[in-house]
Amino acid sequence: MAANGKSRNLESFVKQQLEGAQKRFGDLEQEAGKVFRTLKARSKGQAREVEKLLGQINSDALLENPKVKEFGRKATQVSTDLRKRLDGLQTKAVEAVGVASQAQVKELNRELSRLSKKLDQLLPASVKKVTSRGSRVSAS
Repeated sequence: MAANGKSRNLESFVKQQLEGAQKRFGDLEQEAGKVFRTLKARSKGQAREVEKLLGQINSDALLENPKVKEFGRKATQVSTDLRKRLDGLQTKAVEAVGVASQAQVKELNRELSRLSKKLDQLLPASVKKVTSRGSRVSAS
């Protein structure tokens, strides 16, 4: 019976950790939403300014300019680097929140399965009888 209590303690611990992680994710999501809305509002104003300036310039001649082509290549490179950094930050944020990665979750599931099999081997047959609903049936 002590193994059953340990199993419940483990389930309770895992549940508490998941609930805490969900709350932290919710908080992070709210913060990210605020930052995103702020950046979106800023970018709209800047986009209008750029459109206004572009309307004043002959775009065909501008696109053929070697300096503009080089600027376009650099902008693409910066965009790629920024995306990589954001992906890294996202990974660090998930780690900081204390949430297990997919690989860690799979490893935990494997370990739980292994422990469950060991537990099944240790329990007497009368305790192991289980109905299709998962409730225990006592042997008389």
